[in-house]
Amino acid sequence: MSDITVGAGDTVPPEEVTAAVSPDGVRAMGFLVPRTQAFAVWKLWRERHAAGSGWYPVLSSVNPQRLVWNPPDAVPKGGREAVVSAVARDPDEVIAEIMAAFLVDTLDKSADQEAMDEWIAELTPQRLAKSLAGPLSAPRPADPWQGYLGFDPEFWFCLVEARHGYELPVLLPGLPDAPNWWVDEVQRGLEPSDHLAFLRSWHERFGADPYYMDGSNMRLAVDRPPLTPEAAAQAAVERFSYCEDNAPDLPVLGDGEIRSTVWTFWWD
Repeated sequence: MSDITVGAGDTVPPEEVTAAVSPDGVRAMGFLVPRTQAFAVWKLWRERHAAGSGWYPVLSSVNPQRLVWNPPDAVPKGGREAVVSAVARDPDEVIAEIMAAFLVDTLDKSADQEAMDEWIAELTPQRLAKSLAGPLSAPRPADPWQGYLGFDPEFWFCLVEARHGYELPVLLPGLPDAPNWWVDEVQRGLEPSDHLAFLRSWHERFGADPYYMDGSNMRLAVDRPPLTPEAAAQAAVERFSYCEDNAPDLPVLGDGEIRSTVWTFWWD
């Protein structure tokens, strides 16, 4: 870590680096960076990861020791073997299952037929697309720190041993944590492998990578967000089914954040 640079060539002293190992043997290390430089440092290290560094970068409000913490007897287990099993699942099938379960649960909680019809219209991508604006020529720019993430002047910049950013929820179970996600249709909350399926699919389709995680919050940098109404509608319903907390109405989501370079997630 002594060769890690922040800003204009500043070397991080070894005594300022915190190292940790998860109960499942995943190594992480990190140091504090100014909030104003954090995203630039993350982008630099994402490039290094793509070049084969083996260390995936993620920013957080918590230090590496808290980032990787998980009870030794936690179920499900994390680590590299768990990643192999999670990657073996078809992400499209996982996403379709979660979306269908979310629709069933939403309709079950609707007060009347009119409310049910409105939800069906918005949670059906083909119908939602008809209410969205036409194709955009370029992604909507976004501030990586838009919305509430506290007011700390520094973030922890962490490096985690990982081949892909979408592996983090399985390598480090509980990151992110979705305690209130419960669907009657499947009778379970979101599992680490479910998080991986969504993040993997969005990475492969849109160039999306997590740049911030702290448990209840997650943010993605999206290189190629969907710009057509059809693609934006599909992604908006996926994103809403995955995390509806603090999300705007689906037409607003599909015309706004989904077509931008930053996606934000928060679980209550």
